[in-house]
Amino acid sequence: MRRIFTLAMVALSTLVWGQRMKKEKLTVSYVQPPSIHLEEGMGYSSSVILDYKTEVESELAAAEEEYQAALAEYPEKEAAAKAAHDELVANYERALEEWNSKSSVGKIIEKQVLENSKPQPPRPYYPPSKPVKRQVKTLKLFNEDQLASTYCRVEGLNTDENGVKIEVHLFGYESDDPVVDKQEYKVYNSKTKTSSTSFKSQWTFNYRHSMSLRAVLPDGTILFDDVPQSINDFKKYESGLEKRSSPSGYAQTHVDKMETKVVDDNMSTIQWLINDKLGTTEQKRDVQVIYVNDKKGNYDDLETAMFDAKEGYTMLISREDEAKAKIASAVEAWEAALEEADMDDKKARINAKIVPDLYNNLLFACAMLNDFDRADDHYAASLRLDLKNGDENNLKELKLLIDDLRAR
Repeated sequence: MRRIFTLAMVALSTLVWGQRMKKEKLTVSYVQPPSIHLEEGMGYSSSVILDYKTEVESELAAAEEEYQAALAEYPEKEAAAKAAHDELVANYERALEEWNSKSSVGKIIEKQVLENSKPQPPRPYYPPSKPVKRQVKTLKLFNEDQLASTYCRVEGLNTDENGVKIEVHLFGYESDDPVVDKQEYKVYNSKTKTSSTSFKSQWTFNYRHSMSLRAVLPDGTILFDDVPQSINDFKKYESGLEKRSSPSGYAQTHVDKMETKVVDDNMSTIQWLINDKLGTTEQKRDVQVIYVNDKKGNYDDLETAMFDAKEGYTMLISREDEAKAKIASAVEAWEAALEEADMDDKKARINAKIVPDLYNNLLFACAMLNDFDRADDHYAASLRLDLKNGDENNLKELKLLIDDLRAR
C-alpha cells in the first residue's frame, strides 16, 4: 500500500513539476484605426515644400547671371584682344621692313648688332578663355512632388484636393565638419610573445535635416502642426572603423551621402506619423500563444484554446467575424482556467508557473477583440500577483498596446 501511495505521489509530482510550457509563435496582422478620425468620406491632399529652395535658387541664379553677363561681354573682349594682337603684328611688320631696308654694307658692319636687334614676331593669337559658370556648392534640391507621392500617402483615404491638406516642410541639411576618430588598440604576437600598438580610425560628424508636419482641415482648423524631435535632433555619423591611422576616402563623400540618406530616413518617419494619425493601417505583431505541452490530456483545454486563438489570429484581416468568434472561444477557456488558479499550491493544475502566461494570452486576445475593459480587468488582476520581472514587463508592454488601441 505504501508503494502504491509512493508511486501516486511520483506521478502527481511529474504532472506538476513536469509541466512543459510551449510557445506557439506567429505573426498576427490586424487593422489599426487612425488616432484622429476625419469626417466620413473626407479625403486628403499632400505636398512637400523645400523651405530652403528659394535661397538655393537665388545662389544658382546669381551664378547664372554672372555667367550670362560674361558671355555677353565675351565678343567685345575677344574683339579687343584680336585688335591688340593685330596691332602687335602690324608693328612687327613695320619694324621688320625697316630692319630689312638697312644697306647691305650697314648690315655687314653692324651684323652682330643688327642680328641682336632684329624684330621678333609676336606670339600666335589665342582668343581669351571663354567664360565658365562659377561652381556653387548648395544644398541638394529634392523633387517635391516625388517625395509627396512616395512618403505622404494616407492608407484608407482617397486623394481629394478639397480634403485635409498635409504639408511637410524641409528646412535644409546641416552637418559639422568631419573629424577623424582615432582609436588605439593592442595587437598580441603569439610567436614573439609581445604586444604592439595599432590604430583604428573613422570619419565622424553630426548631421540632421529638420522637418515639420502639418495637417489642416478644409475650414482652416489645424489638426496638428508638429516638429518631430526624433527628426530634428542631431545624429552622429560614423563611417566604420578601419585598421589604419587615418580613414580612407574623402570626408566630403560621407557628408554628401548622408544628405540624401537622411531625407529618405526622415520622410519614412513622416510617413509613419501621417498614417499613425490619419491612416487605417494593417499592422503586424509577433506574438506567442503559450500553452502546456502535455500528452496525457491534463491540459487539453489550453491546447484547444491555443489552436482556436491561432486560427482566429490568422483570419483577422480576411474574415473578421469568424476570427473574433475563435478568439473569443480561446478567451473563455483561458478565463475558466484562471478560475481554478492557485498561486500558492505548486501541485495545482493551474499554478504560479502557468498563470502569467494565461494573462499574457488574455491581454492580447482581448486587445484583438477590442474588448478593452475586459483587458484592463485582467491586467489589474495581474498586478495583485507576485510575478517575476520578466512577466510583469511583458504584461506592461501589452497594456501599452491596449491603451493605444483604446485611444483610437
